[in-house]
Amino acid sequence: MSLGPKPNFFDYDVLRALYIIDTKGPIGRHLLRKELDLTECSVRTILKNLLKNEQIQSTSLGQVTTNKGKKYLLSKHFFERSQFIDAGRISLGEHDFAIIARNLKKDVTNGIEQRDEAIKIGGDGATVLIYRQGKFYMPPGFMDLEDYYPEDVSKLKGQLEPSEGDVIIIGSGKTMRMAQLAAMAAFDSLR
Repeated sequence: MSLGPKPNFFDYDVLRALYIIDTKGPIGRHLLRKELDLTECSVRTILKNLLKNEQIQSTSLGQVTTNKGKKYLLSKHFFERSQFIDAGRISLGEHDFAIIARNLKKDVTNGIEQRDEAIKIGGDGATVLIYRQGKFYMPPGFMDLEDYYPEDVSKLKGQLEPSEGDVIIIGSGKTMRMAQLAAMAAFDSLR
């Protein structure tokens, strides 16, 4: 007896689903599947778990986020200041997703741990930048990126509108999903 295909997704995909439902809901399963870039089986499993945890509810128009789901999303901080960007030569992959972090509990040292976490989840890597005195710096030596990539830095400033002391994590991947997962994994390693 065949049990069908096994779901193939990460915990971060569950957060992505909750975020999409929260921002685009009510949303049906088929549109959610396209947004998540996951299989039908994975999306059904994610929705089943979100319903079981009372983070979403089903309506005749599709899935919507509950107050419990909204609180959970806010506690994760992945989507407060994040977006798909084009980081140019500063990034490592075809697609880039940036998360801007504030008030980190852990200091950035060399960015290697963040890169490794991004690769472990299947991304191409992660780039960690620190915004100080109007410039982007990259660890470990905290080199001034403007000296090497002035056009890319100018474009990043316009896209991200960073504030003093922000840490920017840019996840890169072959797909938009993998870039977002890479950024989320790298961000998590800093908290």
